[in-house]
Amino acid sequence: MALLAELAERDATGEKAAIYREMRHLGGVPMVALIFRHLATLPGALEWMWTAIGPAWRSGRLQETAWRIARGAPLEPLTPITRADLDSVGVDEAGRAELDAVLEAYNRANPENMLTILCVLRLLAGARASVPADPRAWTPPRAPGPLPAMVHPKDFSPEVAAILDLVAAPGEPGGPRVVQSLYRHFVHRPRFLALAVERLRERFHDGAIDRAASSVHGAMSAAADDIVRGLAASPAPHAGIRPVCERFGGAVIPQMIVVGRLLDESLPQTP
Repeated sequence: MALLAELAERDATGEKAAIYREMRHLGGVPMVALIFRHLATLPGALEWMWTAIGPAWRSGRLQETAWRIARGAPLEPLTPITRADLDSVGVDEAGRAELDAVLEAYNRANPENMLTILCVLRLLAGARASVPADPRAWTPPRAPGPLPAMVHPKDFSPEVAAILDLVAAPGEPGGPRVVQSLYRHFVHRPRFLALAVERLRERFHDGAIDRAASSVHGAMSAAADDIVRGLAASPAPHAGIRPVCERFGGAVIPQMIVVGRLLDESLPQTP
């Protein structure tokens, strides 16, 4: 399947590399999200986005608001993944710590990324600052990790590709699909990945994930309306920014906010 273009973190240089570093630090995470890795492939897009949105990240207001909304979203839980289930797919104590780190990182990253994208869309639609930016100093939480390597879709085995095709986000008709970054950290544990996707598919089929994602989207949209009042932006440098932000903010990221919490809460509690 066709895949979304991205600038890998290891390949970023100059201003893009500096933005990646600041996003990781202020986001309290060890990685940069796919949406921003894609914007980095559009001339001027990442730099424009960060100039506009960076002040809300530096104050911590955007992140704290996003995390609060994500924690409060109503969910219909997955069938629990028991310790016996983990044993059966080869996840030992070290493997469980690895899963926990990935889920903590993405359950922190996806909410802040979604609220960022919704603010970007409002700036693209003409929103302009009407109140002073929040000047407070803010210290982000320490990032979890290190995380297992994220596998590029071109390196998926046929078996893994088939599993992830069940949950990859659809694109425009004939356009590239999105293999969400969270899943790509689990590729080296294909049996766990298959188990996780099996559990998630129950909630995809009964509509519970879509309902929860819609609830998240509504709350995040209201928050974006408020936060964007303290932001300003120059004219966007690339026409491709809007459609990809609409795609991620409308379906991909809210769904992954729900998926991340569901997986985390389905796992047995650690001692």
